Amino acid sequence: MFAASIAAKTVQEEGLECEVAVLEGGRKLMTKVEISGGGRCNVMHDATMALPQILSSYPRGQRELHGLYAKHFTPQDMKSWFTSRGVALKTEQDGRMFPITDSSQTIMDVIQQEAQKWNVDVQLGCKVMTVEKDEDDGYFLVTTSTQKQIQQHAFDSIILATGSSPSGHDIASQLGLNMVNPIPSLFTLELKQQVKDVDGILHGLAGLSVPFARITFRYKVPNRKKKQSITQEGPLLLTHHGLSGPAALRLSAFAARELADVNYNCDLSINW
Repeated sequence: MFAASIAAKTVQEEGLECEVAVLEGGRKLMTKVEISGGGRCNVMHDATMALPQILSSYPRGQRELHGLYAKHFTPQDMKSWFTSRGVALKTEQDGRMFPITDSSQTIMDVIQQEAQKWNVDVQLGCKVMTVEKDEDDGYFLVTTSTQKQIQQHAFDSIILATGSSPSGHDIASQLGLNMVNPIPSLFTLELKQQVKDVDGILHGLAGLSVPFARITFRYKVPNRKKKQSITQEGPLLLTHHGLSGPAALRLSAFAARELADVNYNCDLSINW
């Protein structure tokens, strides 16, 4: 929705006559926005931070994001976009920014209002099946499926905003884009045996949280004698299944590929 609003605003301010449509396969918009940040929506990161520091918070894609953040839509632009539309933001100690209402509905509402302002056509329950490029006239032919029928649409341009959906990856591949094999990221760390077994070192501690802990994952790299390590720190929560909270989630993100390489069977060290 945000991408559609920006696209519609841009083309209309350029004086171009066009229509912008959102083809949403679900029955509800922005479901992931609604649950992000525990329902509060951590909408962005501290815009006062230097760009290299902000980019260092991304596990991957720093180089690709640098040009976008530096030249086209800076973190300060993002903050101004919300505040100029009446959404007051606050910055928490870890750098995450939330609406002062502590409700993701605030963010959802302003994005929907912007889409309505620029006459974005939102089609719910409209699942994209295939996208093909007509090389003769340059149109993108989009085949969609609804409960009632299958239709084909012709668009001058398209924006893929499918997130982690496998169907989105398939569409990108159909258009000739090179795909990097996706793997899980931002997940809790399962340590069931250590939590449930009477002799487990975390037994009886489910529900305990600490404001600061350091988690380290060590792994072996081929042709290197010394093991490499990845460390993250921050609040940590012990659950009935293992570890959660910002420190655990960040480790799963920054060590996503390394954890996948060992099939998620590894040793972790925790400094409380």
